[in-house]
Amino acid sequence: MAEVAGDPKSLPTRIARSYVRRMNLSGGNDSFVALLRAVAAEEETAKRLFAAMQEDSVEIYRHIRTGPKLEERVASVGAYLIGVTFSRFIFRSGPRASMSDEELTRHLVPNLRSPPD
Repeated sequence: MAEVAGDPKSLPTRIARSYVRRMNLSGGNDSFVALLRAVAAEEETAKRLFAAMQEDSVEIYRHIRTGPKLEERVASVGAYLIGVTFSRFIFRSGPRASMSDEELTRHLVPNLRSPPD
């Protein structure tokens, strides 16, 4: 919750920094990685994990974002970060995989700034 509290204008930067830090500290055990591995191994488990992650994220964002289609906007951010997780931490290929943590954070911020309405 601390990552989302604060000025909404700097929210994308806080999300990006939190994501990069969490992924690096998780040792491959982050919920995004677990979700992607579960999809490959067992679809029902992946669906339950995805639903829980989505519900938790929506509940957190309700404290700082309002307006229509909050669930859809949060889902867009989640889908984007799942893609980043796959290319950088699972497949380990492509430009994102070779970026430094700081480069990745800078890359994430503009893409997180305006989730679709």
